[in-house]
Amino acid sequence: MNELLKEYNLEIDDIRWSLSKKISFSISEHIKKDDPDYLTGIIWSGELCDQLYDIEERWLREKSENLERGLLDEGHLRDELSEMYTDKLSRRQSQSSD
Repeated sequence: MNELLKEYNLEIDDIRWSLSKKISFSISEHIKKDDPDYLTGIIWSGELCDQLYDIEERWLREKSENLERGLLDEGHLRDELSEMYTDKLSRRQSQSSD
């Protein structure tokens, strides 16, 4: 896994950013569907906290284990890493324009 992260020039922070972006997109989709209590509910229940706790470490561990067991195709993982790299670039662009 470390070799793939180096290949895609990704660090832990980049993974955390991309996964956080996916969670925020999911939350915003629920809010757009006129479900105003959704956000309150996931904060109140601790679900959001659980999702965010060690998000990048859990993702890395899960992907590594699934790759080793043959449950995850390397091509699919590369697609995810490519998407994370794109998120990294867009993050840098938006931060440099501030």
